Amino acid sequence: VEFSWSLSTRLVIGGWGGLSKVTTLSSLEGQLERGTQDIWNWAVTLAFPDLGKEGNLAGIIVGMEPWVSSSSIDVLGKDEDISLHVEAFYQYQITDNIAVTPGIVWITAPDNNNNNDDLVIGAIRTTFSF
Repeated sequence: VEFSWSLSTRLVIGGWGGLSKVTTLSSLEGQLERGTQDIWNWAVTLAFPDLGKEGNLAGIIVGMEPWVSSSSIDVLGKDEDISLHVEAFYQYQITDNIAVTPGIVWITAPDNNNNNDDLVIGAIRTTFSF
């Protein structure tokens, strides 16, 4: 399920939520048995079109990484902890054909495990449109 709603020409809210009903087959020479899992994910988004200049776009995303809420597979089990994903980016339109987008991503409890250190990822993307 997804939605996107333009509150004004300068603010768009959105989000999604998903449930995957997974059935696995035996694999790894029988080390992984057949079974089922329910895997959830969701996010809320804010977008700011034309921020600073026409064609630019700023965005914020907050959501939950895919999370196994139930599992009949003993080896894999369900996730006890929840991993959150927080992201911010700013797409700067240099010309009609070139945009540069720096961004940062923060992931808490990677692999849905509070024993793991948080991740912070910096990114920069250049888009050429022709």
